[in-house]
Amino acid sequence: MLRTACIVAFYGFLRCGEFTVSKAAQFDPDINLCIEDVVFHTDLVVLKLKQSKTDPFRKGINIQLHKLGQLICPYKTLLEYIQVRKEFSPINQTDPLFITIDKKPLERQYFLTCIKKVLDICGFNSSHYNGHSFRIGAATSAGKAKIEDHLIKTLGRWSSDSYIRYIRVTPASIKSAQNRLGRI
Repeated sequence: MLRTACIVAFYGFLRCGEFTVSKAAQFDPDINLCIEDVVFHTDLVVLKLKQSKTDPFRKGINIQLHKLGQLICPYKTLLEYIQVRKEFSPINQTDPLFITIDKKPLERQYFLTCIKKVLDICGFNSSHYNGHSFRIGAATSAGKAKIEDHLIKTLGRWSSDSYIRYIRVTPASIKSAQNRLGRI
């Protein structure tokens, strides 16, 4: 579950509140992400967010997660997760998409605590990470991959140019840009 939530959050540029709940008891299938909100097609899976910060009229937003044919693939990971969920216990369409081992909806604080433990185990300073890290990481990675600004804005569902503040620029990137400037 944790692996799938991380991969989906990264490739979907998701806000933590779009795939977790504040409290498990407050899970509402009319608002929160459910099994029914995941629709598989041949080459992509569509994740339907019923509400989002940039969707004030609550029309819903569809997030496309494509088959990538790479080691980390949001389509394949989500498909495998759903299959494991079905083996783990019978599922209803209105069940939460992400659940803990005790079958409760994934709470934001539980998710963040788990992520920080994994980061600590891997030798990273977990205090540098928070619920927005997936959006920041996705925007930064998109910038590093030289994805056009309008696509980064679309992928992250930003209605303004505020996405720019999410992109982290390393000293090495600045040096490289200055080197390129010096060659003109």
